[in-house]
Amino acid sequence: MDNTIYDYISEEDVNSSFTFYGPMEMALQNDERTILASSGIKLTFSILLLAILVLSLLGNVSTCVVVIRDNSMRTPTNGYLFNLAVIDLLITLAVPVDVYIIWQPDYYPFGEVGCYMHMLIMDGLINARVMTICAFTIERYLVISKPFLRQSLAKMSRVYKIIAAIWIMSCAFCFPEVLTVELMEKKKFVYCLTTMSNSQRIYSVAVQVFLIFMVPMAMISILYTLIAIKLRSTKRSPVTGNLYREKAVRMLAAVAASFFFCWSPMTVMQVMIMMPKYRQRYYYDTWRVIHYIATVNGYMTTIVNPILYSLMSRKFRQAFKDIFRRKKAPTQSRYDLKVCNT
Repeated sequence: MDNTIYDYISEEDVNSSFTFYGPMEMALQNDERTILASSGIKLTFSILLLAILVLSLLGNVSTCVVVIRDNSMRTPTNGYLFNLAVIDLLITLAVPVDVYIIWQPDYYPFGEVGCYMHMLIMDGLINARVMTICAFTIERYLVISKPFLRQSLAKMSRVYKIIAAIWIMSCAFCFPEVLTVELMEKKKFVYCLTTMSNSQRIYSVAVQVFLIFMVPMAMISILYTLIAIKLRSTKRSPVTGNLYREKAVRMLAAVAASFFFCWSPMTVMQVMIMMPKYRQRYYYDTWRVIHYIATVNGYMTTIVNPILYSLMSRKFRQAFKDIFRRKKAPTQSRYDLKVCNT
């Protein structure tokens, strides 16, 4: 790496700037002898990401088609699922960019405008995704534990307003962070990076760790625990009641577990940004490992939701079969809908 780049960026900026793989200083002193720079590792992660791309497109496009083509599927719950599927599709479209960055970490190809848009769009989509999951969780809790509210909760106009508010708040949360983004160019090296002061790092960690991970994780865990308790205490028929109740409880546990599994590596990276010791050069491989895991996990969640939220419903399963068999959507629902949908 060309050390004369230090003539074009101050030491203070180097110490407070972060690339996709971690602190700027590590990027400038990248040692290509690291095992994580081997073609085999890069190829493995690239194939995995491209496989996720195909599965995510298949699952989320199918979810959108099911909701659009069948009027009986346009329920408040499915409104959230449709919004989540759209968000996941948009997130998945960034997979080729991350595959490129894996192979060319020292050359960002989309210029200054692309750098800003990349950060803005991805941060906004992640925020919208988490908020949609939280709204869906609250919806499930109210429908199951407060049956007397079911009629008022069934209004689609209310769902549209909530989804609009989610998108507005998602953009509002990510704008302050985008102000820290910049493109640094030196000869053949081009980096899209963020340069954050101490106060900006505190804000970033507060938003990303507290509001985008810890609060939603706590909310999901608490509400789904209450839902599970409610389902277990509700009287059901001895033939089919216990089956669907246990199935619903397992699904709710899987939702909470998948949220933690998919987003905890990204949270770890945010915490590392706040800790000075992790900016020492011998932590470079640690940053890269966590970045790879966070990237794969972040995209993995886009294929988990069609399974957890949609395929757990008999109605969605049958609708998916109708799509692939090219059957016309029914004018009235003929499928049995259980706990997963309103």
